[in-house]
Amino acid sequence: MPTLEERKLALIRAIIPLDREEDILEMEAAAAELQENIRARQLVIGYRPSGTTVLKQQFLDRLRHTLHDLKHDEFVTLSDFEQRAADW
Repeated sequence: MPTLEERKLALIRAIIPLDREEDILEMEAAAAELQENIRARQLVIGYRPSGTTVLKQQFLDRLRHTLHDLKHDEFVTLSDFEQRAADW
């Protein structure tokens, strides 16, 4: 398996021959998206009551999961929850 350095060099070699403006624009967009994803993984957007940090990427992951659950009707309404809690 190639080392990290070898893999990075292979990526650079793959980019060097590109000569179409469209290809360069795509590579720039991909690099910008990658940089934003890296920044998002490290960006603190809040704190939990326990004092631990909430990272932007964690928040977005939980939001995506919640939206998926809502889209697939995988949730409990407040009234259903209250009824279940009454039976405890």
